[in-house]
Amino acid sequence: MLKEERHNYILHLISLYNKVHSNTLSKKLNVSEDTIRRDLKELAENGFVKKVHGGAMANPHITSAQINPTRNEELLIIATKAKEFIKNDEVIILDGNPVNLILVDLLPRDLNALVFTNSLAIATKLCEFRNLEVIFLGGKIIHKSLVSAGLEVINYLKDIHADLCLIEAPSIHPDIGITGGDRELALTKKAFIDASRKVIALCLSGAISRIQPFKIDDILKVQTLITEINQPNDALQIFINKGIKVI
Repeated sequence: MLKEERHNYILHLISLYNKVHSNTLSKKLNVSEDTIRRDLKELAENGFVKKVHGGAMANPHITSAQINPTRNEELLIIATKAKEFIKNDEVIILDGNPVNLILVDLLPRDLNALVFTNSLAIATKLCEFRNLEVIFLGGKIIHKSLVSAGLEVINYLKDIHADLCLIEAPSIHPDIGITGGDRELALTKKAFIDASRKVIALCLSGAISRIQPFKIDDILKVQTLITEINQPNDALQIFINKGIKVI
């Protein structure tokens, strides 16, 4: 197997399981552990993964779309579904994530609303809308994703009462709730949820029933779950049974 093929396989496993072990990869790919260590080192240096003892895990500051550009089509499906929830004369929070970045391009240019976001890229795009009032939630900037997070953002959100929040769910489990791989981002996302009357979770199907280390919030804080799947499957039916609208 060529190095590029090994790298793609490793990234695929990390997208599914969040973590890989060097000895397991060595056996699956039939190469030495030294070769795997070099692969993981190169992937970590390029920002795709985070090296840990005995293997590697997903880099919480990089999105699945950046790792796998073919997922852009799935993200577009989610963004198109989410567009239907954006209304005039509302206060909206757009979490910094790839779906919301695509969503902005789908919105009508005459949209009239107040939008809060922690994404530099989203805020820049929204400034092109003449009827929008846009507020960037300043704070510590995470370089790879160009989003702000941390105490300054959280404190600002304490005085906000939004009608709607569209938030990425890095992982979502029917019992554990929404979880993520970065504590600071997890606390920031929770603050978005607490500041909003209605919460829509945006989630690729591969993140369903997964659990990451840091709790964001309980599943019942979400009113609507949007994925790229058109017909609910058994995994999604569990959320429907809990009273969550799945689209």
